[in-house]
Order: sequence, then C-alpha cells, then structure tokens
Amino acid sequence: MKTLLIAIALVQVGLAATPVISELRPRGAELGKPFTLTVIGRYLVEGAHVSSTLPAAFTPLSPSKRDAMQMGPGRAAAFLVEPKPDAAPGVYPIRLETPSGISNILLFTVGTFPETTEEESLPYARPNQNDTVETAEPAPPAPVVINGTLRGPERDVFRVQGKAGERRVFEVEARRCGSAIDPVLLILDSSGKQLARSDDAPGASLDARIDFTFPRDGNYYVEVHDARFSTQVQNFYRLKMGAYPYADGIFPLGARRGEAPEVSLFGGSLKSPAKAVADLRKIASGEEFAEVALSGSPALPFRFAVSDLPELIDPAENAVSIPSVINGRLAQPEQINRYHFQAEPGEKLLFEIQARELGTSRLEAILTAYDEHGKKIDSAGDKPLPEDVFAVQGTSRTSSDPFLNVEVPKDSHAVTIAVEDLARRGGPFYGYRLIARRQAEDFRLAVVSPYVNIPKGGTVTVTVAADRRGYDGPIQLTVADLPKGIRVEGGIIPRETLDSNNVRSMNRRGVLTLTADAATPLPARELVVWGEGKLADGTTLRRRAHGTGMMVDVAGATAQGVVDRQRPLTAPWLGFDLPASTAEPALATLEVRLAAVKRMEEGARYEFTYQWHIRTPGAQPVRNLNVDVVGARDIRVTDMKRSPSDDPETIAGTFNVNTTKATDAGRYDMIVTGRLNVEGRQETIASRSVPFEVTSGSASNAVASNR
Repeated sequence: MKTLLIAIALVQVGLAATPVISELRPRGAELGKPFTLTVIGRYLVEGAHVSSTLPAAFTPLSPSKRDAMQMGPGRAAAFLVEPKPDAAPGVYPIRLETPSGISNILLFTVGTFPETTEEESLPYARPNQNDTVETAEPAPPAPVVINGTLRGPERDVFRVQGKAGERRVFEVEARRCGSAIDPVLLILDSSGKQLARSDDAPGASLDARIDFTFPRDGNYYVEVHDARFSTQVQNFYRLKMGAYPYADGIFPLGARRGEAPEVSLFGGSLKSPAKAVADLRKIASGEEFAEVALSGSPALPFRFAVSDLPELIDPAENAVSIPSVINGRLAQPEQINRYHFQAEPGEKLLFEIQARELGTSRLEAILTAYDEHGKKIDSAGDKPLPEDVFAVQGTSRTSSDPFLNVEVPKDSHAVTIAVEDLARRGGPFYGYRLIARRQAEDFRLAVVSPYVNIPKGGTVTVTVAADRRGYDGPIQLTVADLPKGIRVEGGIIPRETLDSNNVRSMNRRGVLTLTADAATPLPARELVVWGEGKLADGTTLRRRAHGTGMMVDVAGATAQGVVDRQRPLTAPWLGFDLPASTAEPALATLEVRLAAVKRMEEGARYEFTYQWHIRTPGAQPVRNLNVDVVGARDIRVTDMKRSPSDDPETIAGTFNVNTTKATDAGRYDMIVTGRLNVEGRQETIASRSVPFEVTSGSASNAVASNR
C-alpha cells in the first residue's frame, strides 16, 4: 500500500524512544474541508513524518500552550490538514515515522456531513456532563456527525428536535473506525421512555443504527453507551444523524482481481436492491480486500473479498470445475445448497468457506462432503473445537469459517459439497464464498506484530500465527529481500503430533528474531514474511503471511472463550505486511550460549550461560529471564542464577533447559527475553534466536546447536 509522507514539527524529548500514538483529535472530518488534527502520544520527537493513505497537505502548527504545559514535551503535536480534491470518504490509517522508529496506527474517518465535537470530549472538559435526559447536550441540526467519547461506565445523551412524520437515521461508527467500544444506541422520549434500540446493526459489524420516524413534534433524546459499560483506551465514537439512504447487505461477497463486476446492495432503507460496480482492476497482487459503497450514501463502504481464481455465481447446476470460487447464499431457513465437482479417485481436495470472517455475512457454516454414491465422507463446522487457547481465539465459530480436506474415495469420480447453517437459518444476509482447490493440505499465516522497530545493534521478535488446514508438518518462516545489515533468525513452527494419550501438540506459532547492525539505517518500509512446508510428495508449499494492519486491545477479553466483540481489533483490509524501521541504538543486549549438554535417564539437561551488556548508565535488568522454547512439549526451565559481578555494564548468569522422553524430535527456536529498568520504565530486551534440536524420539539423544 503506497503512503503519503508529510513533515510534522514535533517537540524533542530528552530520551529517544519509539513513538506511540494514543489519541487523535478529532477522529473524523468533513470531506473537502481543512481541519486541525492533534496527535496525542509519547516520544513524538522532532523530525517526524505522517504516513497515511489520506491524500492531503499537512502544515505544522504549534501545540497549544495548555497542551504543552499539561502534557509535557513530546506528548502532543498539532497541524493543519488540507485534503486534496481526489480524497474520498472512508477510513484512513495515521502513523508517525520518526528518527527513533515508527508508531502504531490509529484510524481517521473522512465523511460527507458537517462535524462537531461533544462538549464533554473537548480537551480538559469536566466528565459526566450529559449522562441523563435532564442534562442532555443539544445536538446541532442534522445532518451532522458528533465526535464523542465514553469515559468508562457512562452514557452520553443528546437532545434533538423532531417533527411529526420526519424520518432520520441515527448511526454510531465505532468498531469500524478503530474504537474498542461496543456501542448501543437508544432513542428516548422526554420522559425517558425507550422508543427504539440498536446494538449490532445489520451490515455495520458491532456498530449501531436506527432508522426512526418521529411520531410527533417535540424533543427526543439519543443515548450512546457501551454494551458492557467497560473502560476502554480507544473509547471514541462518531454519532451520525441525517436523512440518508443506506444498505445493510451486499451480494456477492467478492470477485476476481482485475475485473469490475456489478454487485447488489440491499436492505436498510432501500425499497429494492441497488447496483454498484466493484472495480478490482487496480487491486494490487497480494491485497485481499476492496471496498464497495452505495452511491449517494454517507454510510461507510462494505468490505469486498478479492481472489485470483475463477468466480461463479450460484446457482451452479452443472459440475463445477476446480479451482473455482462459488458465490452463494442460503436464501431460506433450513436451505441446503449442494455443488457437484468432478474428481478422480484418490485425488485430494480442499474446500473452504468465506463468510463470517468477511464481516458481511451471518452464516455459521457447516460443510459436508459426499461421494458420488451419496455416502458421507466428512464434515466441518459441526464438530467440537480442540481444547486449545489458539483454537478458541482463532478458530471459534464466532470468528473463522470452516474448511474441509477431502480425499476422493477409490470408487468415486465426483464429490458433492453441501453448505448449510449451523442453526438452520437463512435469508439475504446468509451469503458465502465456497473456495475449491486441488490441494491435499494447506496453511495460512498471519503476522501477529502489526509493526516492528529494530534497535540499531539490537534484536526484536516477530510472532507469526499459523492456521493449519490439513498440513501438520513443520513450517519454516523467512523474510524476503532483507536489506544489508539486517539479519533474520529462528522462525520454526514445529510439526503437530499426537502423544500416547492422543492429545495433539497444537503448534500454531513461530517466532522470528530481527537483528540490526549498529550502523544500519533502515528507513520505514514493508517486510514480507513467507512460510514454507514440505508436503508428503516432496513438493514445497509456500504461503505469504498477511499483516494485522493494527492492533487495538479490547478490555474484558479473556484467554478462553473470547468472542468477536472482545477480540483485539485488527485491520487486515489495510493491506500492510510488516511495516518496519530501525530505531535508536539498543539500551542493552542479551547474549545466550549453550555451555554443556548432560544426558539424563528421562531426557537431557541443557546448560546455558547468559550475559547482559548494558549500554545505558543506570539501567538495571530484572533478575529472572523469560525462556521460550517455541512449540516444544514437556520442557522445564530450572536453576536460573545470576553470577556475582562488580561490573555494572556486564551482568551474567546461568540457567538449565530440561527435556523428557515426551519431547518430540525436531528443531526448535529458543527465545530468551529480559526486562530492563531504565528511567522509571521497563524495556523488553530479546536475545537472538538460539537453535535447539532434538535429534530422535528419545530426549537422551538430543543436542542443542550453538552459533
């Protein structure tokens, strides 16, 4: 994704550190009109730039005296933003690039209505000013967008004037714009009686929308609150009010790259479906999403899937060729759609559903495969989930869609695939994309780290998650086209195995380490992570890891049972891989080496030494280290000790890693991290990846590699 770089003058801070953005004021603006944007955060050093896809000119402004005095140096920056004529309504990423590294992303929205800010959300305003009908803030005349915030377990109430028979749409934009709140929208009369309510509106993800007709002249009250009255860091919302058309569904849900198909927008305020063109002719290779909007509507556009396979629209009455994508819909409750594929005996096929993960379908799909005689081969989407944290978070029925690996029976020359809803529901919002490929096994990769700053002379870790689709072997991660002076190590996702109790090892994570030479400058750029696995027939399966775009934590999420509204908010539709930059020199480095291997009766003991090299006067490492042998089963870390030393710049120690007979043979990465106390804060310092190999099924024969 191309970016526009604009210079910003910021305040220099004393201790250089990578920038962090915590707030944008405001979070949206009216199309074509200049506005003042204030960036709030930490370590906003002099010489920063903005990286964004928003076409605009940015002119530096001096931060207000009040901001400078109350926030301190390096905490705020203000500038005038003048959108260019080719700017379009939508949601845009805002990132800072500084000599000390790159920041996280926050999203900024450009709309078509006039914009204002809730009085309670103005800088330094008193909280809880408009929490009741009696203290409601008067809303400006529609159309308008009110930018507000929810400061913890509160509600915001706005007074609007309505005329009998007048129609008005009230819509909250929050999750779709990068907010962590799960908004609830209410319309009340002057007595506080509820007249309308919306939580998760069709086509608006977790956001809310009410299409309301005032029954009589008078004052009405619009209330916005979080569904769980939670306290969120990203706690903003955009309350949009006006009489405008909108759709709440789209079909099909995707199309082929390079084409410009006509799609149907339906529901909402539309009496009949409207047509729009999904122009995919300029969608770059590797990008998996486009956007489709209803003409003349200020509503945010729909996400639209992009593929490189032939695409069909249901009904598909004849045998469907492989590979292909079928765009279908369960139009009625209890409907089951069936598709027939010609195949050869013994052929291995992969069928995947795209529905809920696109955010434009309610389908909880079940896939079932039958042979040409009608005998069931297998099914997916209707089986218990593995008891594993990653499975619950990454493949629960509230997030991911099912897939099915099928081997064609020896006496069959065709396969039938049935698609149905888990709760036997149906209707216009139950669309899907059925992807069929000749593929025995597969995997998907996602970069968990939304961006990375590599300290000069130091090391950082990058975590990659694997969604295995029939492939259980090891996956080796690499980074393509690394610039000179940057080294990548590690990146092994070990194979998955079953132990003697038939319990799967569930290896779905790999960790790369990136190390920069002390003199290496790396201007902000995209790194591309790839993963390779060897199939049973000797061929190599190579897949690109897709980036998360951004990561916004949602308070209240738990390790088990996380659902859509509590899962961290990401934005893969932004199309980023792994944005990276070099940062200021490392405050310290951590070196780990293998000292000895001792074979034990039930396994082996690996004895390691470690050494801190402190480069910042006064910095002190925390005593214990974190040792992670990625994906290894039955590993114990013991006897961590610090060696006596009078040298404040070199602190050393030892620890042991113990394996057992249950430790699976294979190569692993050992990642060691420690925390460093410096000037009142803690920094995490990582060692380079340490290769760790178990050479046979018996841990007593294990050896560790040392650089």
